Amino acid sequence: MQTRNFKAVCLFAVLFNLVALNAWAVQGQWGAFVYLFPKSGAVIDDSAALAPIAEKISQASSGFSNDFTPQKGKTDTAQFIRITDYLLNGNPVLDKPTGLIRVESTDRKVLDEYVETLARAVKGYFRLETRFAVTRQLNYTDAETLKRLKDNAPKRGNGTDQPNAVVFPLSKTKAWWALTQEKRQNFFLGHNAVGFQHIKRIFRKLYHSRFVDQGQDFMTYFEYADADADKFDALLSGLRDKTLNPEWSYVEEKPIVYGKRTATPAEMLKPKSSSEM
Repeated sequence: MQTRNFKAVCLFAVLFNLVALNAWAVQGQWGAFVYLFPKSGAVIDDSAALAPIAEKISQASSGFSNDFTPQKGKTDTAQFIRITDYLLNGNPVLDKPTGLIRVESTDRKVLDEYVETLARAVKGYFRLETRFAVTRQLNYTDAETLKRLKDNAPKRGNGTDQPNAVVFPLSKTKAWWALTQEKRQNFFLGHNAVGFQHIKRIFRKLYHSRFVDQGQDFMTYFEYADADADKFDALLSGLRDKTLNPEWSYVEEKPIVYGKRTATPAEMLKPKSSSEM
């Protein structure tokens, strides 16, 4: 009898976890990070050539609220980011995207349809690379830490007050995933200690993409004011310091996008001036 009951409990636990995973995917906020890479030979180096492309992107994005023109209660949003730097471990990546669009929805199908529409809109000019991820409950976070996060986390600023955006994809090594949950949680003591030094000035949003997108395990998104650029650099430097944060020994960085939030696709695609080169 006890054996039968034990098996029943195990079966219930498995079914519950499957349902929970499905519920997590449905209830979480999905994000699609769409990188726009110029196609070889495409003439897109002046505003006149870019105008019709920007208009097509605007039309494709018309069903989404933008940070500069927010719509109350709208959960489908699009953020246009004009890329200034594209770095891997601090070094420039030669194949650099012109812009990045971050779209969000509680419905993954909405994002899939958007990417398909966008691909048709920019065909012949840009090659798209899209990374999908979803928000979920925080791991390795006890009740005390969670309260500190809620008490200290900044309110998200608008695109004028916090114009800087950083998109930082990363993965963890196989050795990390082989650790027990308890050991992984202990490693985050250093991570959290660094983060709490800067949490009040930098907006952060974490998306999970393991089992969703093979390109990375996480997509981390940051926003901050011009006056806090040094604080962001200090945050990243502290996280990379394996003495302060041993958890980083298990991190595999992917190319990081540094950019500016823009109100329109035209601003996102605007050619760089000589002072920006």
